[in-house]
Amino acid sequence: MTNQPQPPIPYEQTSDYRWTEVAFDLLESGALTALVMTNDNVSSAVVEGACPRCVHHFTDRRPLTAVTSGIGGSRAGVQGTGGTGLVAPAGAYGYGDPVVLDVTCSCGAAHPAGASGAADSTAVSGCGASFRIELTADPAPADGQP
Repeated sequence: MTNQPQPPIPYEQTSDYRWTEVAFDLLESGALTALVMTNDNVSSAVVEGACPRCVHHFTDRRPLTAVTSGIGGSRAGVQGTGGTGLVAPAGAYGYGDPVVLDVTCSCGAAHPAGASGAADSTAVSGCGASFRIELTADPAPADGQP
């Protein structure tokens, strides 16, 4: 008896808490990684690995801090520093700060429309599962790359 490939699971827009629980297990096993970095007062996050629902690989990269050249105080220079001193922007995460990320599967695999009819058979935006990851911000690496 040979193993036949399994058909893709249907698309279903869901934020059922069980996907957060599965994501936690995947984080503990290393099958899913999440990292929040702050470099030069700009924070970003990368979540990568297996989706808790469809198990397809995905990468979610997102900025967490807007860079605005001083508008609204996000990167305002400290007066008298010649532009070298920066005010900590609202929303920048420091080492050890708690961070909550709401992630939706973006695996890119085709998931046919489910019973809800929420997507057509050519949908490639993921399986529709959303989950939450809570972690702490890490310091920026020496090379400045997230």
